Parts: sequence; structure tokens; C-alpha cells
Amino acid sequence: MKNKRSYIFLLFMTMTLLSWSQQENRYIRQGNKQYEDGDYKKAEIDYLKSTQSGKASHKGFYNLGDAWYMQKNYLQASAAFDTLRTFKMDDETRSKSYYNLGNSLLKAALDSAQLAQQVLPPGIEAYKQSLRLNPADADAKYNLAYAQRLLDKSQQQQQKQDQQDQKDQQQDQKKQDQQQNQDQQDQQKEDDAKQDQQQQDQQQQQAQPQQISKEDAERILEALKNDEKQTLEKLKEAKIKTIRVVKSEKDW
Repeated sequence: MKNKRSYIFLLFMTMTLLSWSQQENRYIRQGNKQYEDGDYKKAEIDYLKSTQSGKASHKGFYNLGDAWYMQKNYLQASAAFDTLRTFKMDDETRSKSYYNLGNSLLKAALDSAQLAQQVLPPGIEAYKQSLRLNPADADAKYNLAYAQRLLDKSQQQQQKQDQQDQKDQQQDQKKQDQQQNQDQQDQQKEDDAKQDQQQQDQQQQQAQPQQISKEDAERILEALKNDEKQTLEKLKEAKIKTIRVVKSEKDW
């Protein structure tokens, strides 16, 4: 009974895989027709449908990468070709998949100089992997050398740019330091001028006669009057005393 159940299950799985394989091949054939007609977008859709199963073969991903490449979606194409690492395939097909991966990354670098140093190193490695599997591939050799020269040029440009940026930063820092020194000197001059003005104001205040209030002036006048009275009285007393001291020369 158990053997019968196992047989039924295996038969079901085989029929399911066979059905999916037929459906996958049908999508791939439709995509190939669209690809040959130059309608790469429709081909992309068919190839995507062929990859929907977890049991999909490498064919759908390989052709999907080609469709994206022809639409100049180079980063998406490189992702599709890079996925092929996980599939089993013969050395010739694997070599071509690495070659296509290198081409996709090279094209992405040519499209955007900013991506060059990010995508060229893995692209160079992809060409090397392709040549390890097919050392006689002249196109892979040429593209490898071209990608390496492009990477060297990009690195040299980046180095020059970094040096220029460093110079610019140093010049900016120098200008900032000069401006800061000038600001400090100006502030010091301003502080000195304020201090000098304060000293002048203090000197002027000291040189000016102190003003007194009306009440103080009246008190001073009153005191002067009192002093004058006291002085006159003293003078009178002194005259009196003087008169008293004088003797008459007559003999009374």
C-alpha cells in the first residue's frame, strides 16, 4: 500500500514537472519569436513568465538577460546573467553567460562614469571566468583588456579629482583662516577704539567742574554769609582791643 502511494506521488510530481517544463518552453518559444521580431519588451514579459517556477531552467534567465540588454537595461541584464551562477549548465553555456555578464557591466560603466569603479571590477572578473572556461574566446580577451584600461583611466581620473578636491579644501581652509584672523584684528581694533573713547569720556568728565544743586548752592552762600558776619565781628573786636591798647601821650 505504501509503495503504491509513493508511486502515485512520484507519478504526480513527474507529471507536474513535465507540465511546467512544457509551459516554460512555450513561454520561451514565444519570447524567442518576439525577440527575433525586435520586440524586446514583449519578449521580456514571456521570458519573465518562464522563470516564475522554482523549477525553472537557466534558459529563461539567460534569454531574459538578453532582452534586458537589448533594451539597454544593463544593470538588470547583469542581474539576470549573474543569477545563472546557481544553475547547472555545460561549460560553453556558462562561459557565454559570464561573457554576457561582463558585457552588461561594461556597458553600464560606459553609460555612467560614476558607476565605472563599482561595476568594472566584477565585470573584469566575469571576463576572466569566461576565459577560464573558454581560453580561446578572442572577444572575451579583447573586452577584458578594454575593461581593464577603462578602469585604470577611471581610477586615474578619480585620483586627480581627489587631489584637486584636497587642494580646493586646503585653499578654502586657508581663506577661512585668513578671514578669521582679519575678523579678529577688526574686532581688536574696535575694542581698542571703544576703550580709548571710554578713557576720553572719563577724562572729560573729570575736567569738567562738578555742578551743584540749588539747595547746595544756597547752603554754601548762607555759610559764606555766616562766615563773613563772624569775620566782621572779629575785626570789630580787634579794633576795639586795639583802641583800648593805645595810650594817650598827654599828661592828664
